[in-house]
Amino acid sequence: MKDRFVSSPLNSLTITICYFAAGAVWVLYGHKLFVFLSPPQEMTAQHSSNPFYWGFVVASSGLLYLLLRHWGSSQTETQGSLLKIKQALKSYSEFTKAMIKAEDETALMEDVCRICVEVGGHRMAWIAVAENDSEKSLKPVTHWGDEGCFFDNFHASWAESECGKGPIGTSIRTNEPVIFQDLMTNPRFESCRDAAEKCGYASCISIPLRNEKQIFAALVIFDAQPNIFDKERTLLLTELADDLSYGIQNLRLKAERKQEIEKSLMLAAVTEQTSDGVITFDASGTIEYMNTSFINLCGTPADEGIGVSIHEFECSKRNPEFYKAVQETLESKTMRIGRFVNKDRDGNEHDIDARIAPVFDKTGQVARYVVTVRDVSQEVQLQRQLRQIQKMEALGTLSEGIVHDFNNILDNIFRCSERGIIADAADETAQEDLFQILKETLHGKELIKSFKTMGQGKEQPQQQINISEVISSSTKSLAATIPSIIKLKKDITPGLGVIMGDPAHIHQVMTHLCTNAADAMQATGGILEISLTNMMIPVERICHYPNLSPGEHVKLTITDTGHGMDRDELERIFDPFYTTAQESGRGLGLSIVHGIIKNHGGEISVNSIVGVGTTFVILLPLIDPLEQQKALLRE
Repeated sequence: MKDRFVSSPLNSLTITICYFAAGAVWVLYGHKLFVFLSPPQEMTAQHSSNPFYWGFVVASSGLLYLLLRHWGSSQTETQGSLLKIKQALKSYSEFTKAMIKAEDETALMEDVCRICVEVGGHRMAWIAVAENDSEKSLKPVTHWGDEGCFFDNFHASWAESECGKGPIGTSIRTNEPVIFQDLMTNPRFESCRDAAEKCGYASCISIPLRNEKQIFAALVIFDAQPNIFDKERTLLLTELADDLSYGIQNLRLKAERKQEIEKSLMLAAVTEQTSDGVITFDASGTIEYMNTSFINLCGTPADEGIGVSIHEFECSKRNPEFYKAVQETLESKTMRIGRFVNKDRDGNEHDIDARIAPVFDKTGQVARYVVTVRDVSQEVQLQRQLRQIQKMEALGTLSEGIVHDFNNILDNIFRCSERGIIADAADETAQEDLFQILKETLHGKELIKSFKTMGQGKEQPQQQINISEVISSSTKSLAATIPSIIKLKKDITPGLGVIMGDPAHIHQVMTHLCTNAADAMQATGGILEISLTNMMIPVERICHYPNLSPGEHVKLTITDTGHGMDRDELERIFDPFYTTAQESGRGLGLSIVHGIIKNHGGEISVNSIVGVGTTFVILLPLIDPLEQQKALLRE
């Protein structure tokens, strides 16, 4: 930095000589001005030969010279201070401009290096980044001045080693500015001395750059003069480095915010364009956002929904079952998943799968609620068609067993009727036979009723059904179709409760699963076990059952000892048209079962081991007793 002011002693000496000459002239010739006061001879003798006058002139000339030299030195220091202040102000001005213009940290670093060289007057400035590799190496990011010099074979480190004892490594390790006032004599710079001498560097300073967490780089400045980095200059450069660190940190935060904004915009665009409907509302229930798919599905424009309470929302009033699920989520602050029938503003109905979930903030409080809905009308319609096809397939499967059962019934009727005709009417045995005829006839009527139900082509509305009775009836009907080499074990707990469902569909589920189990054991025989029990799903374990809600459920388990299935078969077991049967079957049974259970708000899972057997577990939600009473009152 060229801030030295060189004062000229010649100026002070010239002024002193002129003053001495004027004094001598005064001593020699001043008496002529006062010739009228004294005789000329006396005045001449007195002034020219009086040593007092000459002593005064010499002493005052010397004093004047000293005063002028002191004044010149003061002026030099003042001008030097003013030059430093001017350079500092210009440096800060240039740095402020660089901070304003900078778009990325590399450009800002380069501008700071340029300011140090062009404004500060130093030879070269560069920035080294501290790498976190095994060698703790230093990587030059940018520099200004002496292009191509010093970095030809540059290798440095900030580790505690011989290579890291230089100014850069020391400043990064100690988090303090490090100054080498004379590179040619400092033993810690010996390894780089030849390169510095070649480039004309005599002194250097390294200042660490830090963020809130760690030191990440260092600002390194070389100067052509030794001992140039005094206290004031070091303080100025340290402040500049601190401002650079702050600027880099702001640029990084700005870049992070920009990325977050871009991600948010991308997420918003995806949410807006997705086929799934999305609606969000805050903790108090005020609607914040609805995407286009939800607006189309609900039929309510955004300006009539956003800002409105979910309790007063038009779509909530049109769909009470869906609104009830929303209320339960608001009260329990737990996720709800279910299938509902959604009616839009025009009265059109859509089958939807809805997921209502709270979103928690860092303090654990509910910040908002997010509802995602998917229109599954086509899927439900396809499931209905597949179930109808499967009904016909099930009729063919059951026909052989039904015919066999009817033959037995007719045989019993025939024998008992024959004995009743022959026997005396008063005979008690005849009366028992007639009672048996009545019992078998009623059994036949039940079979006919089941057969008609299976053959109906329309969907039956769900109703409250006693699940224990439905499973017992289905098991009894299926018992006749199971080969004699398969042993049937039943463990059906009576009076388990009531579910909302369709008896014909539950019978269909039993038919598919038990028929598949029998097919798996038809070659070697085995055991078919049917179990029905209660199961409570607590709130803390609901994460294991993502498609269910906490509360009482009924658990149906069907286990066989057949050939089992491998992992590949298990992964595809519920796919439509996939089958492991080699001689018969269309591969629709288990996909139909899956659809029926899902439509009943339940969940089905399967576990199988090759050579051991297969177990299906079905969970169906029980109706709360209070809800049963309300339904009875409504009826």
